[in-house]
Amino acid sequence: MKTRQIVPLLLYAGLGAALWFSIWSTLRADVFRQQTERILNQASEVQWRASESREKVAQIKGYLELSQRVGALDPRILRAAKLLSFNLKSLARLDYASSFITDSNILALHRAINIVDKVLLPAASTGNQYDLAIQSVATIEMSLAGLSSAAVDHSQTLSATAHIAIDAARNRLIFFGALAILLVSVIAIHQYNKTNREKDQHIKSFSLLFAHMTRTRIAALRLFLSYLNDKSLPPPEMTDAALHTILELDSINEGLMMIGHARAKVPPAPLGQIINNIVTNCKNTLNVNAGDEVRAVNVPASQFHLLLDELVLNAINAVAGRTDPVIAITGTVRRRFLRRSQLILTISDNGGGMSPDLLAKAKQPFFSTKAGGHVGLGLTNCVELMKTMAGSLDISSTPGKGTSVRIYYSI
Repeated sequence: MKTRQIVPLLLYAGLGAALWFSIWSTLRADVFRQQTERILNQASEVQWRASESREKVAQIKGYLELSQRVGALDPRILRAAKLLSFNLKSLARLDYASSFITDSNILALHRAINIVDKVLLPAASTGNQYDLAIQSVATIEMSLAGLSSAAVDHSQTLSATAHIAIDAARNRLIFFGALAILLVSVIAIHQYNKTNREKDQHIKSFSLLFAHMTRTRIAALRLFLSYLNDKSLPPPEMTDAALHTILELDSINEGLMMIGHARAKVPPAPLGQIINNIVTNCKNTLNVNAGDEVRAVNVPASQFHLLLDELVLNAINAVAGRTDPVIAITGTVRRRFLRRSQLILTISDNGGGMSPDLLAKAKQPFFSTKAGGHVGLGLTNCVELMKTMAGSLDISSTPGKGTSVRIYYSI
């Protein structure tokens, strides 16, 4: 594969990769954001239950001290103890508690639950052992203090980690987005330069071809003028040849001017009008099979007239000498999904046709199958002219059966 083909492939591959990584980074940033929200919600649940438990412990401690002084059981102790037991057991049953609480804090939590069930609840029910109950409350309070502090610290660490991951994903998104923009710019510059190179190549090809076509005719005219310097009248056939050569040079010059202005904005015309003009001026009979849709298509008038005129004249030369000459112009419009419609115009004949070798040469510059007479664009410049109109031209030929030239033009 040539370097000119590899470079655009690499650019497009890099652009695709950059876009894919940009999308991936966006999705990853959203995943990290959801993880952060989930972590914060879970941490809030752990902290809320721990703070509620600490609040109940403080209430129970105050109720116990008051009951010990007055010597009477406060009924609020039992209710607060049951709520404390419920909160601690709910906290221990959380699936994600281990993500925020260390193993030692988990053991302290279970120890606090055991103290509440075996010491605090019986004391709140019977109204005795106040000293033991107050001591157990102090132990529970210390356990919950360490648990709450660990939950806060761990949640902050996890949250900070998630935020860092989000920032990293966003940075990747910015990087790959910038890379995608850079690659798009490079591709645009590459395509622009490629178009200019192709245009320059067309101009070079036209220049060489027409220089070759005019050189021999200018040499013939120079010979004719040198004959006039002898102060003798040239033979009539030489004068006719000189006039014919002048007409050929004028035809070549007209073709060059039309091709040179092929990209310029020229007034379009309905294809049917161009076909009618060619049929009217043609000495041979042309079979035209083109519906109203085809005839109504607007095309660059001068370019298409020059092109069709050349192809029809080629067909006339091809059928010369046949007793049953057939030259046909067929047109269709092809509708394409998500693409512009395409005009397909075919000029065919039943002439002698060309062999594969001759057909290959017919597409090369400076090659002609004509012995004389018509001088025009030639098949090579017909192909190049269609390229300047963003179209294409395909030639097929079979020896003994004829030649078919198909024009593709987007409309």
